Amino acid sequence: MRPLRAISAVLVLSAIVAGVAVHESLLRIPARWLPPDLRQPPGMLAHLQLNGLSTDGVACRAVLARADLKFTPLPDRDLGKGCGFKDVVRTEASPIAFNARVTATCSMTAALTWYQRMLDEIALRDLGTKVARIDQLGTYSCRNINSATSGSLSQHATANAIDIAAFHLEDGRTVSVLADYGKPTAAGKFLDDAHEAACGLFNIVLGPRFNRLHANHFHLDMGPFRFCR
Repeated sequence: MRPLRAISAVLVLSAIVAGVAVHESLLRIPARWLPPDLRQPPGMLAHLQLNGLSTDGVACRAVLARADLKFTPLPDRDLGKGCGFKDVVRTEASPIAFNARVTATCSMTAALTWYQRMLDEIALRDLGTKVARIDQLGTYSCRNINSATSGSLSQHATANAIDIAAFHLEDGRTVSVLADYGKPTAAGKFLDDAHEAACGLFNIVLGPRFNRLHANHFHLDMGPFRFCR
């Protein structure tokens, strides 16, 4: 009986370790196993599904096409020093307009598509109107994290991240991360809720609470592990 108990214990422990690894984005299931439908609200497995898209560019682009997203696939590019593109698309039209077209990895684009649809629901609830435009500060930049002279490359170095600075509403108001985050106002609540919603989709979500370098934007990426602050 003891060997059987030992084997059972090993199997249970392995299952727990695998589950944690999947949850923390350290291990990703193939995209074809559980493809998301971006036309539907994200469910409990949304984060798992989005991470799976990073394993298969063809399957990921098929998911974008089924969601009627207008996009252009771009060729892979190796720009040296660990920088470059792989499975990147340029979004031509999205659920909410951006101040500049977004060029990002396919899985990042899928997460953004779901996120934009969530933002309208949050804006209606908190502010009584929808989001007309999102101001983004960029997706690709060949640099280290926090633009440090040494250390690990940022997810921006592979177009796997985006920085969002402000939301322009259909009623003419603007909600700015720099001006409105942390305030006891409807705009402040919207930003808190938008930050929380992002944590359910993206792997890394950083804002003003993280450090002063993020005082004016939300950093969202689909990197190799999870962290929300």
